[in-house]
Amino acid sequence: MNKRNLFLMIFSFLLLSFNHNFGQDNFNKVGQSGMQYLKIGVGAEMVGRGEAGISAVKGVQAMFWNPAGLAEMENNEFIFSHNSWIADISLNALGVGINLNELGVLGANILWMDYGELHKTSVAQTIEESAQYGYVDEGMFSPTDMAIGFTYSKKVSPQFSFGGQVRYLYENYGSNVTLNTSGEKSVTENTMSAFSFDFGTLYYPGYKSLALSMTIQNFSTDLKYEQESFSTPLTFKIGLSMNMFDLWENNSKNALLIAVDAIHLRDYSERLNLGAEYSYLGLFNIRCGYRMNYDLGGFTAGAGIRYSISNSIGFKLDFSYMVENTGRFTSPLQLTASLIML
Repeated sequence: MNKRNLFLMIFSFLLLSFNHNFGQDNFNKVGQSGMQYLKIGVGAEMVGRGEAGISAVKGVQAMFWNPAGLAEMENNEFIFSHNSWIADISLNALGVGINLNELGVLGANILWMDYGELHKTSVAQTIEESAQYGYVDEGMFSPTDMAIGFTYSKKVSPQFSFGGQVRYLYENYGSNVTLNTSGEKSVTENTMSAFSFDFGTLYYPGYKSLALSMTIQNFSTDLKYEQESFSTPLTFKIGLSMNMFDLWENNSKNALLIAVDAIHLRDYSERLNLGAEYSYLGLFNIRCGYRMNYDLGGFTAGAGIRYSISNSIGFKLDFSYMVENTGRFTSPLQLTASLIML
């Protein structure tokens, strides 16, 4: 690839990224989809660099970002990720990837939200019930948001990989208690399940370590509770990344990854994620990033270590930290830790 074509490709990417008015369509799109937990970042590596790098994420954690990156996995891998989110809510994830060599790579994962226990109440239906509080205490309950995914990825050439994922989605937000026409209590369960699909590509055009990717996430049919219907948060992403130290010769000890992702969402206006990651000998990593056009969370930072016990056994431990995008650096909006067994 000559420099002219490379420049045109990068310019076109940036033009697509910025050719919109941030925030203009927010009010027209907000509230059009449910299952918002699917949009929360999984894995400290990606979160630490501003959730940028769908063209750089590799191995088992790629199942949560770009299924094509799973094909870059050399050995079998396992990941556990814990994300301390807002209001004492946490997002947890488990995943495993199995390398089948020429046949490709298989992966399985589970993602769930932990809301803790909440008080369940219902509107008082009789004079006796409303005499004291105006509502009826129905005890405690734990809301459930869960996604179980199965992934396949294959590297069809040294330059191109693809991957796909099917997910089973499940929600349980307790039940409603009402009186029917005969005066008896009627219970309606607020549960929902559906299947969604992800697809991703990873392409190396041949210039140094430049990588390009495209992903489609959370593609599904419309969902419906008792009356209202809504869709999953369908998301389109394009991204590019490159190790900038590749521009200099004889610099194998250091790496500086720069990543840019442009995002189009069904339920929000366009977003742009920018990230950087410095690595020394592939053992120590320092990350930072910025997420543009988000209601919560702008700047991010993170770090990680990698240690190999043998040629086929090792681990990675990563942490990330996200702060409010209001300029206040008092407390973390999001604290993520992930452990990857190689």
